[in-house]
Amino acid sequence: MSNTQDYVQWFRAAAPYIKAHRKKTIVIMVSDEVIYSDRFIGLVHDIALLNHLGIKLVILHGSRSSIDKHLADNQLQSRFHHNIRITDAETLPYVVQAINEVKTYFESQLSMGLPNTPMSGSEISMIGGNFVIGMPLGVIDGIDMQHSGKVRAIKHEQIKALLSLNHIVLLSNLGYSRTGEVFNLPTEELACEVARALRADKLIFIQQERADSDSLASTLSTSQCEQFLASESTPDDLKSLLQQAILAIQAQVKRVHIIDQQVDGGLLLELFTRDGYGIMVTNLFYEGSRTANIDDIGGILSLIEPLEASGVLVVRSREQMELEIRHFQVIEKDGMIIACIACIPDSAEKLAELACLAVHEDYQRAGLGNQLLQAAELQASNDGISQLYTLTTRTSHWFIEHGFSENRDFPLPAMKQKSYNPERGSKILTKKI
Repeated sequence: MSNTQDYVQWFRAAAPYIKAHRKKTIVIMVSDEVIYSDRFIGLVHDIALLNHLGIKLVILHGSRSSIDKHLADNQLQSRFHHNIRITDAETLPYVVQAINEVKTYFESQLSMGLPNTPMSGSEISMIGGNFVIGMPLGVIDGIDMQHSGKVRAIKHEQIKALLSLNHIVLLSNLGYSRTGEVFNLPTEELACEVARALRADKLIFIQQERADSDSLASTLSTSQCEQFLASESTPDDLKSLLQQAILAIQAQVKRVHIIDQQVDGGLLLELFTRDGYGIMVTNLFYEGSRTANIDDIGGILSLIEPLEASGVLVVRSREQMELEIRHFQVIEKDGMIIACIACIPDSAEKLAELACLAVHEDYQRAGLGNQLLQAAELQASNDGISQLYTLTTRTSHWFIEHGFSENRDFPLPAMKQKSYNPERGSKILTKKI
């Protein structure tokens, strides 16, 4: 019975995501290591499921390992410059052959996989074509990159027309020039360019090995990605994905996901559960804090109640919250308030109290507290406030790191003195703005 109830609860929890993703455009890049792994058939079933849920899918397959193998089998060795393969006239036929073999295998697996699933009898239409116009990279540092190219244009209108008819579009990492030349394109860059051209809602990179480390948060902003790019300890493969993630987010792709296929159903976990599975890159939270409204009170109370119970925050009644709600800023994810802060002004004394700063425990490494503090300071400055103060029992070090200083002689405003409880032993911290 418990398993049945678990399934029911999971399905109910997934329903908002099913609704949110329907008719949205998602670009997915799958490495060829995943395609030739024993977990690929599970991913094929998941892709088919997404298609039947009304999600518009563009799939790009990687070919790096397959190209390496083809060249090695023919006693040829690739040269690289800036981690880009130099595709010359001798190796180009083998590169094209490897790419086409991966593409053919992908299509065959999608065709034969469905009879073994609950969707047996349903049909999936996958269409490829010359939707990518390429151009040569040219000469870099005196080295002719020859048939190694970059994207010149994406025939996005044709792709959109196919997606509107519920076709899955499959793209290989080949670009064709208007003069009939063929170029080998980096798949990660091509995936990013396709997502940008389509204004996709999501760009997803699926790798065979886990790309992140224990030190990597599950949610990153572009600024955090740049910090990892600057670190020598970040692997080159991860740097490449993070760089493309930054470019995609800057081009208004809402979210970029980096996941692995080590866990069966990782794609579904990332798309249809609140906690996800891989790494998500987005600026929606960081740039999307907003003023709270009366409908947010329940979510704010749920967020701060554990902190009130432990004594970190002063207990606020619902009535008090209703009176102060216009002074709150919140960050919301998938319908849940995951962070909040209050900046309560005292216009007569040109002061404002920072209060009720809280971040959900699952997102405390995502920089949300810093973003909300900045938003509160900006709002206070726009309202003519010149000084902020806060009372805290346990987080004084965090505020000091953000420009506050302890001020034992600070005279609390008259309205605050009425509710001040000296038995809490709160430290008073202040900051000029």
